Amino acid sequence: MTFSQALLERAQPMMDAIMAHPFVQAIAAGTVPNDVLNYYVEQDEHYLKDYLQVTALTITKTDNVDDINQLLTTAQFVQNESRAHQVMLEITGHTIENWRREPETKRYTDHMYASAYHGTYADALAALLPCAWSYAVIGEQLVDQGANNADNPLKEWIELYAPQMAPDAPDYNAWRFEALDRAVAPLSPTQLEHVAQTFLFSLEMEWRFWEAAWQQTHWQFEF
Repeated sequence: MTFSQALLERAQPMMDAIMAHPFVQAIAAGTVPNDVLNYYVEQDEHYLKDYLQVTALTITKTDNVDDINQLLTTAQFVQNESRAHQVMLEITGHTIENWRREPETKRYTDHMYASAYHGTYADALAALLPCAWSYAVIGEQLVDQGANNADNPLKEWIELYAPQMAPDAPDYNAWRFEALDRAVAPLSPTQLEHVAQTFLFSLEMEWRFWEAAWQQTHWQFEF
């Protein structure tokens, strides 16, 4: 069993919890409240800017030209994210106001920056990986459930993330896990567990990102 295969086994309960989250279930039903969608889009706009910067930092961790090219290419998913945001904003009529990063958004992005600045190449990859992987799982499973029906206002959003809707597209998640397996090859057992914890922390934060939007979590004080 590869490192990434073992990691995904450990991650499965967390991914199951994400799929069962009320926000994700409301996406499936097309019944997400407008204030939840608006909070999510505002915070995800911040997250994506940081995601691109962390990707740039990750590139500095490797001299593998193929990996550099793949990281540059996979960063282009942000274009799809922009369309995904537009789908949600067309439902609510909201205009992005650039609210500040709320607590869970900041906690997540601080984790990614710390992993990229202070960790190994494998740590940086592990911090980034749960975002793209979990969204692909969400899209795939919601399509399999038939949630992308014509009556669902979030049909296009779901299909943007579902890999089976673009069967000829490159499987970037497969590359990410393959790159992670290569990156951990020279690491000690202690370092391997650190990489695993980095990945699982990011996946936990994916759940918390959905939860923060659903609960409308804000800073306690104005400052």
